[in-house]
Amino acid sequence: MKFSLVMATLDRKDEIVIFIKSLLNQSYTNFELIIVDQNKDNRVFDIYNAYKNIINIIYIKSNQKGLSLNRNIGLKRCSGDIIAFPDDDCEYNNDTLNNVFNFFSHNNTYGFYTSNTREKDGNKGILNAKNTDSEITINNIMYTGISFTIFTRKECIKDFKFDEQLGVGARFGSGEESDLLFFLLKNNNKGYYHANSYIFHPAKTETIKKCYSYGKGYGALYKKAIWVYKFNELIIPFFYNIILKELIKVCIYPYEKGRFTSLKGRLYGFVFYKKPCHGVHNWK
Repeated sequence: MKFSLVMATLDRKDEIVIFIKSLLNQSYTNFELIIVDQNKDNRVFDIYNAYKNIINIIYIKSNQKGLSLNRNIGLKRCSGDIIAFPDDDCEYNNDTLNNVFNFFSHNNTYGFYTSNTREKDGNKGILNAKNTDSEITINNIMYTGISFTIFTRKECIKDFKFDEQLGVGARFGSGEESDLLFFLLKNNNKGYYHANSYIFHPAKTETIKKCYSYGKGYGALYKKAIWVYKFNELIIPFFYNIILKELIKVCIYPYEKGRFTSLKGRLYGFVFYKKPCHGVHNWK
């Protein structure tokens, strides 16, 4: 069972070396790392040259910006059985790939796997994750998977492309990984979340700009889930939990600019997101 690890990168250098070193320490070694480099300089190419004879690395130079767009470029080069999307600042545990391999080897009915996250030297994670193992459903997607923790069988996403309207660098700045999970569930693939398995990722400070960008992605994602994937059962939870509750909190805490900005972004994303024109979101 071979892993294809698609990493789209921009403005990183030392973090990529840290990730590669975590690959060198893996107990399971049948993998390829596909790096899609959006930088104008040679910082990532130099890393590729330093490690290309040590591990299996495919290097692709991209002249276009956008996380989803460049992941799609990397997807075209995947030759593995299991596909994952590590961030350019995450780090695997020594047994990460082996744990995923064992799961898929013993669970033939499952199409995808996710895990928890936390900082390398702390307990804080960037996902408000569940603390118990669970089946992944449309109701817990937001708490059971973020892009760099998702591993999927290749055959489950043969008709999938990341929505290039979603994700960092796009109009709606988040939600591309949850879109992948919605796609997998819509196509009747089963997924399982592992609460006690971790992939390391630094916690980030949310700026006002990020709150707005991520909020737009959140609103766009839910519109797509309801109007494109036809998960109509999400209509009431979206407007009650994601809009109404946040509106009440904004009224109670009017000085929390990030909360108001995020709410504004969610409404923008929900109103202005449009269905993709490309025919890659076909489900059975």
